[in-house]
Amino acid sequence: MKITISKSIVVAIFVCFLMGFKPAEKSPINWISFEQALEESKKSKRKIFIDVYTDWCGWCKKMDASTFSNQKMADYVNKKYYAVKLDAESMKTFEYKGKRMSERELAGQIFQVTSYPTTVYLDENFEMLSPVPGYLDVPTFDKIIKFYGEDVFKRQSWQDFEATYKPSK
Repeated sequence: MKITISKSIVVAIFVCFLMGFKPAEKSPINWISFEQALEESKKSKRKIFIDVYTDWCGWCKKMDASTFSNQKMADYVNKKYYAVKLDAESMKTFEYKGKRMSERELAGQIFQVTSYPTTVYLDENFEMLSPVPGYLDVPTFDKIIKFYGEDVFKRQSWQDFEATYKPSK
């Protein structure tokens, strides 16, 4: 009888595990590495949107699951930007502006990221437009990607843009 109870518990745990297990869903944003963005920009210039994250960051995971999985946001990002995932703790190296550096160094030293998540926006020549620290919900993210994606920042302040901004439909 004791063996049957143990088998029943094991089967129940296994069934619960299978019911809760979901394979990773593909993101609607076409994420590439920073190195790939450098290469792609040689062929076709676009702004660069960078999601600076860490594996342990709960808010980073929430942004992946909500903001970055929104199809309208993904469509706009895919059209206007090269979207990069940058692990702020990775020691993976590449060459950037003539210097060999790791993703960790790029996040901390070049982009001045001190909290996660942080999104970083670069122009077509890889010059920093702005780092934006913190979790971004869809309406806030929509504003920011339009501000930079439509070059509004070249002719209007953020405060003026926010006052006249109309959300995507």
